[in-house]
Amino acid sequence: MNFVFDLDGTICFKGMPISKSIMDLLFELQDSEHSICFASARPWRDMLPVLDRRFHDNLLVGANGAMIVKGNQLDHVEGIPVRLAERIISLLEEFHADYLIDDTWNYAHNLSLDNPFLKNVDINGLASRVGVNEVKCFVKIVVLNCLDFSALSKYLQQLDVTIHYHSTEGILDLTYKQVNKMSGLIKTSFDSTDFICFGNDLNDKKLFEKATHSVLIGELPQLKLLAKEYISVDDKIEERIVRKVKELIEK
Repeated sequence: MNFVFDLDGTICFKGMPISKSIMDLLFELQDSEHSICFASARPWRDMLPVLDRRFHDNLLVGANGAMIVKGNQLDHVEGIPVRLAERIISLLEEFHADYLIDDTWNYAHNLSLDNPFLKNVDINGLASRVGVNEVKCFVKIVVLNCLDFSALSKYLQQLDVTIHYHSTEGILDLTYKQVNKMSGLIKTSFDSTDFICFGNDLNDKKLFEKATHSVLIGELPQLKLLAKEYISVDDKIEERIVRKVKELIEK
């Protein structure tokens, strides 16, 4: 059986690594020859700290589909073209936006150093903060705040980008046009025609549309319409996830 798991808000919570109980279950599944892929808004660099080392060689779809990692090596990246990225950054500056740019490994940003968002950026200290003019590949641009999100969004919608809105954080993620988790998965050898996915937010929508079976963590209305089933979030959410995965395997 093929499984695709989102990370934040789905199998890991509050920026913490995935719990041992979930990791052990997933390793048990993988050891029984089930295929497991992790698909996240996080770039490759920031997926690794929340995953057990046993899964660092797994297929990773990072940066909302813009990065494909196999065997802990970057296999494919689809960045925003430089001229387009320059246009976006000009808009962000015009709207006094706070933003972070993910390169294939390093990153650039204009955030204050006490911004809480940075707590989950390069946790292991393996990358470098570079200047915007030093970014080699504009993999993803995260917009955290600006003077007028609505007006900025109208300008961005006219550009060749995919806008991913993260409802729980109130931020925008920008990737190149038609880049999303499902488009990234299709570029891999993973069987994208028959899989079970677990997700919690709008950036999982394309996966839910194509999945054989989908499990929503939480009750986001836009995904609840697509999900085959959902799990309410409470203090026993991790136990519920473990139980649900075992139930699906038994079926």
